[in-house]
Amino acid sequence: MIIHPQLIADSHDLFNWQKCHVRLHKNATLPWIIIIPETDKIEFCDLPNEQQLEITQLSRMIGDYFKSACGAEKINIAAIGNVVQQLHVHVIGRHSKDSLWPDVVWGRELPDKSYSQQQLDDFKQKLRRVLDDD
Repeated sequence: MIIHPQLIADSHDLFNWQKCHVRLHKNATLPWIIIIPETDKIEFCDLPNEQQLEITQLSRMIGDYFKSACGAEKINIAAIGNVVQQLHVHVIGRHSKDSLWPDVVWGRELPDKSYSQQQLDDFKQKLRRVLDDD
């Protein structure tokens, strides 16, 4: 499956889980995962029920991880796709002290903060462990 170039440019590849590509947004200001299911459909509602359930389950587990490991108070889950039509689901951990709270993150400038290679490796390892244990 080919992933849209904008999604590749905006995120780090973590791993595949079931039939989804799991990617970490490059900006480290907020915990932000992008789930890209293996499909040619562009709408979540057009997916078979089994695939919808898989994405929902994955989103829930990521949200739980963001709450426990990252201190997220609120989990934003969205599949907007107005700019990049390839179906992808954002799971974002928010808290009342983040720089954009309570506004949305879409189209907003986030502070410039990147992950170190060690932080990326740690994030990948810990999230993978959480998903495999569930």
